[in-house]
Amino acid sequence: MKEVLLGIEHITDLQGYDHMLYLVALVAWASLGDVLRVLLLATAFTIGHTITLLLAGMGWLHPSGQWIEFLIPVTIFCTALWNLRRSAGEKSNRVNRLTYALTMIFGLVHGLGFSSFLRMMQDEGAGIVLPLLRFNVGVEIGQAALLLGFLALASLVQALGVRQREQQVFVCAATGALALLMVIERSPF
Repeated sequence: MKEVLLGIEHITDLQGYDHMLYLVALVAWASLGDVLRVLLLATAFTIGHTITLLLAGMGWLHPSGQWIEFLIPVTIFCTALWNLRRSAGEKSNRVNRLTYALTMIFGLVHGLGFSSFLRMMQDEGAGIVLPLLRFNVGVEIGQAALLLGFLALASLVQALGVRQREQQVFVCAATGALALLMVIERSPF
């Protein structure tokens, strides 16, 4: 149970603002009417970061922390650009499949960022699989709560007269600009 709570805490902790920023960039186009698609995207992201968390937790991957900390805001920036170019209500199967695939790939990068955190909380000699699954349940709960809060806010803003495309452009511009600053700040070059 402690791993579930750690997963929730890890996602909702303001020190993990880069994860929150990624989630907001990912769903810049959405409102409460899109809750199922949004939760499926969050799950694709979780599948991606579960893979690298597991591989790193088992000692099979040893990524450079400096590069991972650089690549995380790159994924946020790319996601903001991707969502900025797509139509607000676009539901093309090809675009949706590509969006889910990119989300899962970017989850791989974010999972490497989680891996040091997971290793810190792992008991010496304990297995990795069950703690990882419990941690990811917590991550999913935390992501769902954050995303539902964002979708509720987006629906309220739209009810006040902001068009969906205006919301999308504003959110993508804000998350993209913040991510670009993080990319520059964390550049390993």
